[in-house]
Amino acid sequence: MRFRASAVAFLLVVALLWGGGGRAEAQSVRVEAGGGWALPSTEIDVPVQGEDGAAQIDPGSGPSGYVAVGLVWTLTDDLSLEGRVRAQQSQLRVGSEDISPGIDRCVNSCPEGRLRALSVEGQLTLTSVGRIAPYFLVGLGVVRTTVDATRIEAGGTTFQLGETDVTDAGGDVGLGAALRLVEGLSLTAEARVTGSLPGGKENAVTTFPFTLGLSYTVGSN
Repeated sequence: MRFRASAVAFLLVVALLWGGGGRAEAQSVRVEAGGGWALPSTEIDVPVQGEDGAAQIDPGSGPSGYVAVGLVWTLTDDLSLEGRVRAQQSQLRVGSEDISPGIDRCVNSCPEGRLRALSVEGQLTLTSVGRIAPYFLVGLGVVRTTVDATRIEAGGTTFQLGETDVTDAGGDVGLGAALRLVEGLSLTAEARVTGSLPGGKENAVTTFPFTLGLSYTVGSN
């Protein structure tokens, strides 16, 4: 993921549009909420109490949800810019088959994991193609990865896996489209990458959420 390069490119585009004679009118407030499914792509090293080595957890996919609120500006007749704050959570599902070296079972229950992200985003939307408006977004913020502690059994012996809790600088990039349903109300569909910035902390998970949402715009023309 090249969040830094994407953010720079996005800001350059906005600066060129802003300085190129286009109008920049703060015209509306937009709120959005939705959910979908997130695919994690990072393994987590978990300490084993009383042992020198570590266990590896390869979390599985799980449900993801988000809420966002922002302001929308009209840049030109064809483009709008939204600046917003977005909070999301993705569940990291873990089963006994996701823990290595191989184990017999989790005692009581396998651990639950979550990725939470809070970001400030910019979204550039092409508004001149009818009811369906494609958009590109990039954001910077903070991400937190947590995996609960748990007990496992392997070869007749019980081990205690420690808790994972990592907070790091993060960001996201994504593509999507909004379908206008009625005046002020739109259905959104998007795919994005959410995770730590390059060179981030160990065990910070990256996810690929695919979501559907509803957005409501107050003050639209």
